[in-house]
Amino acid sequence: MAILSRKERDRQLRRSDIFKAAEHVFALKGYHKATIRDIAKEAQYGTGTVYLHFKNKDTLYFALLEEKLKCLLALIKEKVGQVKDAKKKLEIFIQESLVFFEKNQDFFQIFVSEGSESYIETRFLKSSIGLQLQEYTESLLKEAQGQGIVNSNFDPEQISNVLEAILKTITLKWLQKKKRKEESLVGLSDTIFRLFLYGAANK
Repeated sequence: MAILSRKERDRQLRRSDIFKAAEHVFALKGYHKATIRDIAKEAQYGTGTVYLHFKNKDTLYFALLEEKLKCLLALIKEKVGQVKDAKKKLEIFIQESLVFFEKNQDFFQIFVSEGSESYIETRFLKSSIGLQLQEYTESLLKEAQGQGIVNSNFDPEQISNVLEAILKTITLKWLQKKKRKEESLVGLSDTIFRLFLYGAANK
């Protein structure tokens, strides 16, 4: 493992401080009302220091988003890699996604603020991490199709979009609830898993 220089360690520390401050400010004020000045004040840095690391608010927000989702993808891959059954892999994927969203709920509150959702989603879906998450989800679904868990007549990309829509809708509804601290998002993982795999029809 390479030893980082003091300059690089300081740079990473400042970047981490800015990320933490930005997460709080974005969640508190919303995407449009948050400013670099607000974030610098929260981080206890000068505005110029933030601009040394991030060109503008957009760059900062998406750097933070990508950082968080890279952590999510790495965590899911680690957990999923411990099992071979495709059905169990899908269950873990859903559960770990919800655990992550619940732990980071202040940040993901941005998705339900001020109509910024479509802009954020469009840019996210075109980003490197967005494509990686999409490809990984599709690979899990292809494996499930190979094991007869999911109907092989469906396009994995379309099924992935359905799963994403279910996760997103339930997460957003949960975020909008004033009593969400009393209702666990993770507790809905089994409902989402069964709804995705079997639908709502009586069997």
